[in-house]
Amino acid sequence: MEHPIQILKSLESILDRTLAKRYIRNVSMPEMQASYYYNNALRDLNNKDSESAIHNIIMALSADIEFSPALHLAKTMLFGLSKKYNESGAELYKQKYRTLSTWIEVIEKEIKDIDKEIILLQNQKLKEKEKGLWRILQLIFFKKSVKDYDKLINKCNLKKEEVKKRLQFASKLAQIEEYAKVLSLIVEICLYPAKFAWVVS
Repeated sequence: MEHPIQILKSLESILDRTLAKRYIRNVSMPEMQASYYYNNALRDLNNKDSESAIHNIIMALSADIEFSPALHLAKTMLFGLSKKYNESGAELYKQKYRTLSTWIEVIEKEIKDIDKEIILLQNQKLKEKEKGLWRILQLIFFKKSVKDYDKLINKCNLKKEEVKKRLQFASKLAQIEEYAKVLSLIVEICLYPAKFAWVVS
């Protein structure tokens, strides 16, 4: 049944170009039935490939926007992702940082700063080694005042690993947020098509 709202055109008009390219692809290929894309979406979810699953949901609804199994799947995914997002405490981080992207930028800068500190310590260690005999005398008579560069470098590396875990967690939250954003838009286009009439006007 023909529907006045074209989901592909709506998404392309609303999503930014990078997101549109990732979730709307292979549209030039011969169009298959909605059930074909729906089954592909189920397969993708089974393979833990949410991005491809969302793409196939979009294609199923593009073939038939009234194909209820695809819409139901989009709603189910959205519910699951929203629950996962909230249970992870993402909103608490967003109270401190304007967006998850901002938080990720802060973490990435922290990693770069640690890398700089490691390089500085490695250079200082090399200079100390070049002192030769004076270095040996320092170790014998002024042991307490001599820096243990290996210990300091190891401490930095341990700190870096902890920060990288935070980055991995933040990146995962940002990915969930992105999936939810696209799915929410898909559901809204299907349920409230009048809001998107401007796309085809």
